[in-house]
Amino acid sequence: MNIIDQLETLGLNGRQAKVYLTLLQLGSASAIEIAKATRFKHPTVYDVLDVLKERRLISETSENGRKRFSAEDPDHLRLAEEERRRTLEELLPDLQALYGGGKRRPRVRVYLGSEGMEVVDEELLNVRSGEYFYFGGVREMIQNSSEEHLNDYYRKRISRGIWSNAIRIRGAEDELEYMRGGERNLRRVRYLPKPILENSAGLYLYDDRVAVISARKENYAMIIESRELSLLLKTIWNCMWEIAVEP
Repeated sequence: MNIIDQLETLGLNGRQAKVYLTLLQLGSASAIEIAKATRFKHPTVYDVLDVLKERRLISETSENGRKRFSAEDPDHLRLAEEERRRTLEELLPDLQALYGGGKRRPRVRVYLGSEGMEVVDEELLNVRSGEYFYFGGVREMIQNSSEEHLNDYYRKRISRGIWSNAIRIRGAEDELEYMRGGERNLRRVRYLPKPILENSAGLYLYDDRVAVISARKENYAMIIESRELSLLLKTIWNCMWEIAVEP
């Protein structure tokens, strides 16, 4: 990802990012000079400059009756993001109350191939409750993904303080250090008292969602957003946890 693409993730479109970078490089310039450097038409440059001024990324001065523009300290981007985050944190409880109180139909998403596991992993890394609940075997998890992806996911999960609560299958285990239970790995682990002879899908419960990742043979992932189904399966998971065996 180049610097323009990165600026676009911060809310600047391609033209705005290019004009801003041009002013960072030039220090100060007139609209005509910016148009020459970017090869944008003059009306486009003026429109972009107006947006950048509103976002406090550039300033305008007058020199011999002519307008000149200068880039402001890039730290303004960080300050703007912090302000947006504070606003979101204040607004989010009200939005979630509306979301949770309204009538809504369950939503089902189905993915084929490795994409589904990556989508589930990304949602698990952003779980609101700070923990999720899992049922399945480690071996199928490894076969459905790469060791590089699992290691990267593990590091991100630990850095974000997210706990994994796992009911696992002894016959479908691999001896991996980061899959062991304990506070170091932010992982609580118990085992089914009886093995499952065939490969089974993995089940994840998090944020009123149910995710199913199939064994490699069927190779799919399904995410169901349903509070009622999530509550039902969490109740079943809790019953299984009570009879599961500690390592």
